[in-house]
Amino acid sequence: MLTLEFVQSLRQQFPALARRQNDQPAVYLDGPAGTQVPRRVIDAIADYLSHRNANHGGLFATSRESDAMLDEAHRAFADLLGADDPDCVYFGPNMTTLTFALSRAVATTWRPGDEIIVTRLDHDANVTPWVLAARDAEVEVRFAEIHREDCTLDVDHLRSLLNERTRLVAVGAASNSSGSINPIREIASWAHAVGAWMFVDAVHYAPHALIDVAEIGCDFLACSAYKFFGPHVGVMWGRRELLESLPAYKLRPAPNELPGRWMTGTQSHETIAGAAEAVNYL
Repeated sequence: MLTLEFVQSLRQQFPALARRQNDQPAVYLDGPAGTQVPRRVIDAIADYLSHRNANHGGLFATSRESDAMLDEAHRAFADLLGADDPDCVYFGPNMTTLTFALSRAVATTWRPGDEIIVTRLDHDANVTPWVLAARDAEVEVRFAEIHREDCTLDVDHLRSLLNERTRLVAVGAASNSSGSINPIREIASWAHAVGAWMFVDAVHYAPHALIDVAEIGCDFLACSAYKFFGPHVGVMWGRRELLESLPAYKLRPAPNELPGRWMTGTQSHETIAGAAEAVNYL
């Protein structure tokens, strides 16, 4: 039962709610763009920077503690996404950057005459990376349309676009503009029936529903921690056989093993620590 006492105790967990604007309590109305963070997430970030800030892979204490923190973050997000392999989860600055990198790798499997499907409903972060990759690979882009009367995806139109030339279907689990939810499980099964891969943008879905990548049956899924009380960190999951076989764009000293082969450069360890704490908070 939602009581006044419960609401007050909840508000006290979020320092941003103590802000005043023009001598009035601040009201945050941009919730769809991102959430405020609870004190425990802020504390996790500060604790990492204060006590164990280091590059990973070293033999000294703070480096080993950084490794342990990263391992825990992979496990936390694997749990959140219903994945059984933490090494198939990796992090980056944001979903857009991660999708651009993945699109380049996936595009190496395409050939002229192939097709991909994106939608008119999706956030551009799940459209332009694929469109640009298709342009460079000389692959045709097919757009699934929307029902303009209610801003839902025209699922029948999407299904009609699928054929033996389709190599990828990129669909959002939920629309950032309308909130409409797409039948991603069914779409994934249709994609696989013609031999295509399924990429799911779950950025706007993850704050509102449980995710199970095995149940969805997708090949890749992305989300962002700042949508559910975390800092600005992008998260990607992919099927192991694909993440191991696709050519990751990485530096020569970077590991060939998962998840490191997809995590370019030095990661923002402090925000990953905060993101893991956001999962614990949930």
